[in-house]
Amino acid sequence: MTDTIDWNHEIDTIRHLRATRTKVGPGSSPAVLVIDFQRAFTEHEKIGPGTAVALAHTQDVLEAARAAGIPVIYAVMVLDSLDDRMLAQRVRSSLTERCERGNPWTTISDAVPPAPTDHIVEKTVASAFYRTRLHDLLQELGVDELIVTGTSTSGCVRATVVDAAYRNYRLSIVEECCDDFRTVSGEVSLWDMQDRFGDVVDKRWVLDRLSASTPAEREDGAA
Repeated sequence: MTDTIDWNHEIDTIRHLRATRTKVGPGSSPAVLVIDFQRAFTEHEKIGPGTAVALAHTQDVLEAARAAGIPVIYAVMVLDSLDDRMLAQRVRSSLTERCERGNPWTTISDAVPPAPTDHIVEKTVASAFYRTRLHDLLQELGVDELIVTGTSTSGCVRATVVDAAYRNYRLSIVEECCDDFRTVSGEVSLWDMQDRFGDVVDKRWVLDRLSASTPAEREDGAA
């Protein structure tokens, strides 16, 4: 017989560890990355009230980034076929079917609409880097840091963060802007990312930082 685990205590412990972990710090040329905040993953039957909250927080960050001249990039799941996708076979459901090209569920949520100056990168697996143009785009833009938002924290967000870290990008994962309907998985993944791959930061820190950056300052820095 095993002892009963107090999950509330475990989550409190994880949050304490995350808050006290030494941070690496930001880069000098960030971009905001929005992962999978498309209709298929923000309007499905398993979402809770936290999804709308994360979307609203993300919109605040997007507005601040655009005002500061910081690039905004959306990564969206678009599948040309479900037949040859291991991930789709593993989690075949209405969610993956909604990601087929041409399906209106692939469109970005109205809560975080892209601006004409934003970039959209299509992906076919959890990581936004796997066989996509994301890395090349970031290099063209001169980006050395990703401010990460999106869903799900334990799935596509974490996979993208891992691949970004392996490409030597600085990472600022915005806690309030990440969503996961699996509460424990989300909390554990935030700790794992903070411990190994990047910095988990709060929205206020991001907004204060972006408000101190102007397009003119970015142009001077790039020069």
